[in-house]
Amino acid sequence: MKELLSKQESKTLEFKREFNNSNKEKVLQTIIAFANGSGGNIVFGIDDDRKIIGVENPFELEEKLSNITFDSIKPTIRIDAVFITEQNKTLIIIKIPLGIETPYYLKNKGVEKGTYIRIASTTRLASSEMIKSLQLKGENISYDSQIDYRFSKDDIDFPRIKKVFKEKKDIQIKEDHLFMFNLLATKDDKIYPTVAGMLLFPKKEYIEYDFAQIKCAHFKGNTKDIFIDKAEFRGSIIDQIESALKFLKSNIKLSAVIGDVYREEKYEYPIPALREAIVNAVTHRNYLLKGQDIKVAVFDNKIEISSPGDLPAGYSVDDIGKMDFSKLRNITIGRIFSELKIIEQWGRGFSNIIKSCKQYENIVPEFKEELLQFKIIFWNKKIDKKIGEKVGDKVREKVGRKGGQKRWVDELAETPQKILTIDEYSRLVRRKFGESSEKSSEKSTEKILYLISKNKFFSAKRIAEIICISPRMVEKYISEFKKKGLIKRIGPDKGGYWEIISNAQ
Repeated sequence: MKELLSKQESKTLEFKREFNNSNKEKVLQTIIAFANGSGGNIVFGIDDDRKIIGVENPFELEEKLSNITFDSIKPTIRIDAVFITEQNKTLIIIKIPLGIETPYYLKNKGVEKGTYIRIASTTRLASSEMIKSLQLKGENISYDSQIDYRFSKDDIDFPRIKKVFKEKKDIQIKEDHLFMFNLLATKDDKIYPTVAGMLLFPKKEYIEYDFAQIKCAHFKGNTKDIFIDKAEFRGSIIDQIESALKFLKSNIKLSAVIGDVYREEKYEYPIPALREAIVNAVTHRNYLLKGQDIKVAVFDNKIEISSPGDLPAGYSVDDIGKMDFSKLRNITIGRIFSELKIIEQWGRGFSNIIKSCKQYENIVPEFKEELLQFKIIFWNKKIDKKIGEKVGDKVREKVGRKGGQKRWVDELAETPQKILTIDEYSRLVRRKFGESSEKSSEKSTEKILYLISKNKFFSAKRIAEIICISPRMVEKYISEFKKKGLIKRIGPDKGGYWEIISNAQ
């Protein structure tokens, strides 16, 4: 129990003081979100300060939760309850299994308005793209294997496929192989390409697949204020991998080390780890999230590679370094990458990244899930020693070495503008203002001022994401703060920061 209480709320864990009519729907939403994701636990009898309050009538609560879950959620979710006695008080852990009949939703609201997902420590209404993704998951179908009826088989670059397989596998490819590899499919006696076929071997760049691109940028310093170099890569995702890696090589330092006999050139970051991270991003990204793209960002003190979509259901960031990830989101893409030796072995990507970074004393990898994105950050301790050590503590904890989660969180709170993610800021806000979903103007203004006091560099968009209101409303409140003399802007809109003149809290 001590270990459980030491953890932060996450995509698989939530604490509740009690269950009553006022929070009934939020509890149901959380149960649905856990079932649509990786499963999870709700612990009842814990207050906001992690103090053990206990549950007065645990068996009555268990029966009530079982009944309301059965009556309110479709398809049926079978929850389990575990009773624990701690400090002479009874706690209930409600265990929600990973769902296999997704999407789960509230019966009285229907699929579109009643489907919820878990994003880190928050429960949110699922978008239409996420609902589609959950539907495919429930049918055990990968999106990349779907037929794209907008195109014909002539939109696939067959000569390119023949050339690639001849070079990589020494195989003479025929059209029949394309059906076997699920790059083409037949429907009503007509031949169409699959989504994977269009992503891997398009004859040209099609605007319909413009979303499936990699955006690369090199920034001056440790912020995104000033570009040094940038590029966008479209077309075949195989070519995109190589183009993104070339961009990285041209934007990081290369030094020469003189050995006993030969002169050895060495990049400041491990190239095999960077390549593995890019391949991982392309292989596992959620291609249904069309409003996002893969991003590769180079800073003075780190390299960030982010990809749309979270980790596969049943896995969390804490599992990285402890086990292999064998579940593929895009089965056809994964198979082709395996055939072409772009990936050597399924599930070994994270282990390979950690192993490659160990050969570089100054490079520490960090793995994050953030707002339906998965991000790999390569910290350069030589450039930013303080940050590198903090990340190092967290990584060492995940691979089973010494390093405390509590100390990591405490350190984060001291330098939020450098480290904290949106989800970590959300936890700070909930800790300060409670779990209430109240959207009153008074509550919103308090939260905005609180966040500005924590990070003077925040944008209206960033604040809006954390407290779940529109950026326009945040801008309106900030304008009112300036008129009242509560805050003032130091410097330009981009690159400047806020200064609190009088704290209304």
